[in-house]
Amino acid sequence: IGTKMADLDSPPKLSGVQPPSEGVGGGRCSEISAELIRSLTELQELEAVYERLCGEEKVVERELDALLEQQNTIESKMVTLHRMGTASIRPFRELMTSWT
Repeated sequence: IGTKMADLDSPPKLSGVQPPSEGVGGGRCSEISAELIRSLTELQELEAVYERLCGEEKVVERELDALLEQQNTIESKMVTLHRMGTASIRPFRELMTSWT
């Protein structure tokens, strides 16, 4: 007997574990387990799971694209902050080395 289509719409939750939050940086992963996929016997069920996984993949790709777009900005800010930190420490460092 194959898995019912209702099982695909509401997969069983892990006991006591909340599903990961959605959105950028949420660490989201699919609720469809490899075990569930192996248990499917009907072509219609496999197609439904495949479509759902494809939809999840598109969401993950959009999140990755958003992160990659921000990478250069974040790296630039880090370099700027490093330079600011180095510049603000330099007079103190020179003062300390002149005392020795």
